[in-house]
Amino acid sequence: MDAAERKKQILNCAKRLFASKGYYQTQISDIQHAAGVARGTIYQYFKNKDDIFATILDDLFAEWKTVLSKIPDNNSEDFKSGIKFFKYKIKNTFEFFADDPDYCNILLKISLGLGENFNSLVSRFDQQIVELAANYLKAGIKQNRIKPDIDLELMSNIIGGSLTRMAYYYGVTKKNRADIDIDLLSERFVNTFAYGIFVEKT
Repeated sequence: MDAAERKKQILNCAKRLFASKGYYQTQISDIQHAAGVARGTIYQYFKNKDDIFATILDDLFAEWKTVLSKIPDNNSEDFKSGIKFFKYKIKNTFEFFADDPDYCNILLKISLGLGENFNSLVSRFDQQIVELAANYLKAGIKQNRIKPDIDLELMSNIIGGSLTRMAYYYGVTKKNRADIDIDLLSERFVNTFAYGIFVEKT
């Protein structure tokens, strides 16, 4: 096993342990035993437990941004329709966390309240998801797909907050994750924003 593969193996083992046991309950010795390596091997790649956890968060952000950078084919219905394009983005995020519940657990539960070292990393995720929502809304306004008079700051934060809350509920607290229909969940999420929640018109 080369150095890159060994490092990835250690991170994968650490990710599972952090997600199941929590940050404070997971020790370097636990990661060492799970990875089947000598204690010294851990320190060849990481300074300490904080460094391992921070690397996991950095990897999470990088993978998540790669997922969100995907766009549907130019000739597809998902690209031509503003609402369907929105659903495409939301579904990708839900699938990202559903496919890796350990990431979901670490970001939205385990990493909260661990102090300044990690608060800045978690805050970066919050800022990025709000910025991405704002950029999407701005693009939609330019393309006449979204009402031009919406409150961008308010709506971006509503979308970002709702998205992370739903990811937490369905990805962390929901026991039967295998029963979740991601496509239907994404459609309901998008329809709530697209058509509103009130029957009457103002």
